[in-house]
Amino acid sequence: MLIFTISQRRLLTLLLTFCWSTQAYVLLAQKNQPAVVEKGVIDLSSYSYQSAEPVMLTGKWFFKWNQFVDSNALIKSQNYISVPGDWHSYTGSSILFPQDLGHCTYGVRIILPESGKIWSLRIPAIRTAYKLYVNGQLVTQTGQLATDRSAKPGTDSKVVSFAVPGKEAFVLVQVANYHFAYGGIWKTLQFGNPTTILLSQERTLLLSAFMIGALLITGVYHFVLYALRRKDRAPLLFGILCLTAGFRELFNSGSLFFLIFPDANWFVASKALYCAFPVGIVGITLYLEYLFPDLFSKVVRKSILALNIAFFALVLLTPATVYSAWGTLISPLAILECGYFFWISFRANQLKKHGGFILFCDMILLTLCVINDTLYQAGVIHTYYLLSVAVMVFTLCQSLLLAIRFSMAFTRSEALTVELQTANNAIEQMAIRRQEAERRKLVEEVKNRFFANITHEFRTPLTLIITPIEQLLQTAGNETKTDSSVLRNTMVTIHRNARQLLQLINQLLDLSKLEAGSLKVRESQGDVATFIGDLVDSFRITAETKGVELTYQSERVPEQLAFDDDKWGKISYNLISNALKYTAAGGSVKVKLEASPLPAEGQLTLRLSVSDTGTGIPQEHIPHIFDRFYQVDDSRTRSFGGTGIGLALVKELTDLLKGKIRVESELGKGTNVIVECPVRQSYTAFPLLHSDALQLVCPEVTTPPAELLVERKLASQEPLPVILVVEDNDNLRQLIASGLSDLYRVITAANGQEGWEICQAELPDLVLSDLMMPVMDGFQLCRLIKQTTQTNHIAVILLTAKTAAESKLEGLSVGANDYLTKPFDHRELQLRVSNLLHYQSMLRKFYNLQFNKPETSPLPAYENAFLEQLYQALEKNIDDATLSVDDLAVAVAMSSRTLNRKLSTTLGMTVSEFIRNYRLRKAADLLKAGYPVSETAYRVGFESPSYFGQCFKELFTLSPSEYVRNVLSEN
Repeated sequence: MLIFTISQRRLLTLLLTFCWSTQAYVLLAQKNQPAVVEKGVIDLSSYSYQSAEPVMLTGKWFFKWNQFVDSNALIKSQNYISVPGDWHSYTGSSILFPQDLGHCTYGVRIILPESGKIWSLRIPAIRTAYKLYVNGQLVTQTGQLATDRSAKPGTDSKVVSFAVPGKEAFVLVQVANYHFAYGGIWKTLQFGNPTTILLSQERTLLLSAFMIGALLITGVYHFVLYALRRKDRAPLLFGILCLTAGFRELFNSGSLFFLIFPDANWFVASKALYCAFPVGIVGITLYLEYLFPDLFSKVVRKSILALNIAFFALVLLTPATVYSAWGTLISPLAILECGYFFWISFRANQLKKHGGFILFCDMILLTLCVINDTLYQAGVIHTYYLLSVAVMVFTLCQSLLLAIRFSMAFTRSEALTVELQTANNAIEQMAIRRQEAERRKLVEEVKNRFFANITHEFRTPLTLIITPIEQLLQTAGNETKTDSSVLRNTMVTIHRNARQLLQLINQLLDLSKLEAGSLKVRESQGDVATFIGDLVDSFRITAETKGVELTYQSERVPEQLAFDDDKWGKISYNLISNALKYTAAGGSVKVKLEASPLPAEGQLTLRLSVSDTGTGIPQEHIPHIFDRFYQVDDSRTRSFGGTGIGLALVKELTDLLKGKIRVESELGKGTNVIVECPVRQSYTAFPLLHSDALQLVCPEVTTPPAELLVERKLASQEPLPVILVVEDNDNLRQLIASGLSDLYRVITAANGQEGWEICQAELPDLVLSDLMMPVMDGFQLCRLIKQTTQTNHIAVILLTAKTAAESKLEGLSVGANDYLTKPFDHRELQLRVSNLLHYQSMLRKFYNLQFNKPETSPLPAYENAFLEQLYQALEKNIDDATLSVDDLAVAVAMSSRTLNRKLSTTLGMTVSEFIRNYRLRKAADLLKAGYPVSETAYRVGFESPSYFGQCFKELFTLSPSEYVRNVLSEN
């Protein structure tokens, strides 16, 4: 049940009161007239000439059908007709489809209150042509009269004035209609003094002008709104509705248009008037559907649109006598359409939709006015056309509704703007937090990479310290004498790697002190050029071993300066070691020291430049190379080790000395690092007591590089298993190789790419590979070995300094057989290698035993893709006696040497033995199936049955005939 709010009830009551009062006023006005026309006469003798209200000339007029007569003939006819009224009783046409065509004469005798006065008549539109006479004198006419279709229509409303000498006036109207469905006087003529009549006309014209102007301006305004915001179609549809209503009022016969343009074409104006009706219905239909799409029935919508579009086409294509008659049939349908619109507004209000109540009130008024106009047009009631008023009220209310919608939209927009601004601020804060989180995450990632790399840098020297010590302890426990040169090399290796660890620890401590602000500048007096020269000399052996030319030059440097030798030593050491690290054999490293005076007295600038012909640094990386933990190449395949703290330490030490550092580098050509720091000239001649800064540089005691092949043959003549050691650290590679060379034939490689090439050429039994190496890392090498058919039988052990579970899982996922973490126990390494080789040996024996079993069962289905491939190739060529080792190698896409080596590792037999034994196993199946011996020999590829029998007996210890008898006896 619909429940209205108190304010809605008040507004609804006000609207209904307005409608009822309007109707009551009309009826009361008609009832309170001084007189009506009776039998063609109206007595106005009691009417005051100065009255403010005109007289409605309604009632029974004299009437003569199908004749134009004068007043005397009209009075004698004694025929009467109601005015306003229709001709249905004379034409015999249906009320639903009228065709009131014909001509006639109207007349009324008016008895006046006074003589000699000027009177006025307000004449409505009389369809479709007429002449008006007063006391036999022609006063006005519209159109041209005729007794057939030659009559010319016209339709305009006018006011005429005339003088009446006596107290009677006979008004005679001759009317002809052959162009419209309705004929005659349909609206009341008004009679009175000129002032009253003109005032009434002015009020009507002003109201009409106001309505036309308001409707047109409102329509154009809403079109502009739609043009500015095309997403909302409500202004467009409402604008169409307003313009349609405005044009309909404009072309109404009583409007300003015909007053301004009295000679306007009647046919065009009539079509424009009737076209406005279906267009208005379509407009309001689409408008309401857009406002309440969930309430509108699609079937009803299509029906309304189809009906009104059809009527619009009818108006355009047919004459006025047709479309005006159809208009009578359309009027009841218009009532039904308004009733449906009323139902939509009722439901919208019931569901408390926005604007529903205003629309509900509008539709009440619109529906009542449509009913009034329909009944008025049909002649059932004699009121006024009220649709224009209803449309005006509807327009004003809907404009108010749209204004409320826009106001709410603007309010919402302002609220959304505030929310958006708040959201933007929140997003900005979120972005800042996200950037901060990403920065922290990046710092964490950099630190994690740093710790992973520094772990590698620590574990490798630790391995080269712990493993030789364990070997020495093992030797001491065995009470065997150790060669002095071997012992010296071992101790040198231990000492060098211990000094390297000390250097890493000192760098970390320095960074910690710099961050804490506890590292201070401590100047001492001395010869800085000699100090740097001694530092350069400590790298001579390293440079010579690597094949790099190392030069030093000093210019204009005073002998005695006050400088911090500790900081200068660390800066120089890191720059020179970096330059040597990134310079390949055949390159050069140049160290240059020079001094230049500063404006301040006693101040000099020391400029240290270290240039090399190494790999160079990409331009995008140069701004970051002094960041802590930053490494230009931080991948597992980087060509050079390092922790990413050396250059950061150089930069922070330079800043501590109030100096500057810059880098000049070109990729592929080399790098030049320049450090400029202020120093003071010495004021004393006492020599500098050098600190232990030079002790930071460990003296390089080198050992001969490991050979590519380290072979130590045992007394036994058995072929040794082949081990491939892939390690980028020369010392560790040599240490591992020397520890395994007593038991195996050891091959070494310096990186993954080199190891892969050797692996393909030599097919070792086992690969022992480091994880982090230049060119190709251990993961990539292991993946290649396990995914390549020729090498997938080779066992792989990965060595790494990384202890994270992810690294182990990644290594195992690419097929590694075992995983060993640095630093490792040398005996553990030997045991793991021995266990893997023993497992391979046992697997080889198992395959060999299965293959050579003296059974007649089908060949075992090994879970070995390589053997399956061989079986398929042999099966296709089983009867080919010319099948050779080379043919089988081509069939499996291997070289003969690789096939022989792989088959020897897998089954422990040569390719020829494999082919022969496979043929013999197949022959046993054929003999069991009942084939003769000779045919069997040829079927399995033997050219000679006797040779076949000999080979068969070697494998099965029975001749073919004995084998057949044995099988038959068992069955």
